[in-house]
Amino acid sequence: MQKIAVTLLCLVFLLAALSPQASRAAVVDRNVVIVNNDTITLSEVNELAKPYFDQVRAQAPAEQQAEGMAQARRMVVERLIDKRLVAQEAAKRNLRVSDAELDSSLQQLLLSRNVTPDEFQEELKNIGLSEKQYREELRDQILSTKVINAVVRSKVLIPEEKILERYYSKAGAGGQGSYNLLQIGVAWGLQNKTGKTLTKKQAKEKIEQIRKQALAGAGFAQLAAAHSDLPSAEEGGALGNFRLQDMAASIRTAVETLQLEGVSPVVEQEPNFLIFKRIASPTSTQGEEVEQVSASPDAGERERIHQELFQEEMEKRLQQWLQELRGKAYIKIL
Repeated sequence: MQKIAVTLLCLVFLLAALSPQASRAAVVDRNVVIVNNDTITLSEVNELAKPYFDQVRAQAPAEQQAEGMAQARRMVVERLIDKRLVAQEAAKRNLRVSDAELDSSLQQLLLSRNVTPDEFQEELKNIGLSEKQYREELRDQILSTKVINAVVRSKVLIPEEKILERYYSKAGAGGQGSYNLLQIGVAWGLQNKTGKTLTKKQAKEKIEQIRKQALAGAGFAQLAAAHSDLPSAEEGGALGNFRLQDMAASIRTAVETLQLEGVSPVVEQEPNFLIFKRIASPTSTQGEEVEQVSASPDAGERERIHQELFQEEMEKRLQQWLQELRGKAYIKIL
């Protein structure tokens, strides 16, 4: 329910056509969008926006409301277009959501949240939703899930390497694993060990060439010793073990998904361009044991990561599918 509320709240708008004069007269309903052989009416747009209009009007400065009206109205219309397209696809596949299914899903929701019907009604009241509106929103979600399962789900496959990549990333981010890194840096604007001073463009070109060699299998430590402008060059680029949370943000972003023997993208950290390679951690450093990440997640952790990646991929595929539907549809905003 919270997700629904947040989604709808983002789509609030003040209808630009409602001038003070018009508001005194009865509003005649009309079509505002054509979606293939279906239409979206002004009253539908108004109904979606109404519960949240007062909240936005109370919070937005007066001078910003005009711009917010147009932007939010477009967002509402776009969302309704997507809903129409999904409903049309459901009809083609004879997919429906019965009242019994809706009642069952709502009951499961209340049970999972340990909320009584009276408490649920109070929550709806607090966010400005009627039960009818919520039930229709839930019906749309269930129908969308059915369509997605029929059209998108079968195309979603999560390879093992993606699970391991997420596992290693989370282990490092949580401080439970170490990243043993080698680095190569090429400086600009400073005299390097060969006596040359490279421009920023030249330094970028050089580091990219070094990275290509590393990806092609050249020894990273040898490349560091030959080309790196950093003090670590003397140690073959060796940096030692680090936790993700101890790294600079730009470096953390570049290395957090690296598997063992992986080479990072180029990182700009003035006055150097950097690349990193992740290598296996030693069993100990100066006599102290280094905490290691397990070679692979256990069954429970693997399933949890699989579900997490699956949901992310489903969302991505859904957006792609909606774009494909739009590309094939006749849509006209009146």
